[in-house]
Amino acid sequence: MRDVFERLGKLGIGYFLTGSEALARYGEPRQTMDVDIMVDIDSAEFPRIARAFEDDYLVNDPIDFGGHVMASLIATSALGKVDLILRRTDPWGKSAMERRQLWQHPHYGSLWVASLEDLILAKLEWSDGKSELQLRDCRNLIAVNRDSIDWQYVEHWAVSLGVKETLDRVRHAA
Repeated sequence: MRDVFERLGKLGIGYFLTGSEALARYGEPRQTMDVDIMVDIDSAEFPRIARAFEDDYLVNDPIDFGGHVMASLIATSALGKVDLILRRTDPWGKSAMERRQLWQHPHYGSLWVASLEDLILAKLEWSDGKSELQLRDCRNLIAVNRDSIDWQYVEHWAVSLGVKETLDRVRHAA
């Protein structure tokens, strides 16, 4: 998957690792079937990515999943799937891209990763308050990092994203 990060960099496309693979940066890692990457492009710009990957990957065009636009890349030479989450244009989406952090991933090397706070918010939102797997990830992130979390930032965006009640529940349980 290092190839994906390198190609995005060569294309000049901002990105950050998110989802379960990003857990390794802040807490207890979890096995997953794919790698989730937020990319700083919209659907109209996606053909640029498709052209850059089509020789070595099966490229699935973007699909809108209720406000989350996603595409995927499946490596043809080896097992490996990447879900590309196209940028959000709302203020939180812009903030998350600005707050990404450079990290030395144990397998992929130097790459951008979601901030701790934005990873928690993304998992809360993706869980829709129901996915025990996502909520467990949030409890773990909070338990391991409670003293270093920017709670003012998290609470502000939790209200905006409509996940404040879920945040309170998870925070209390962590």
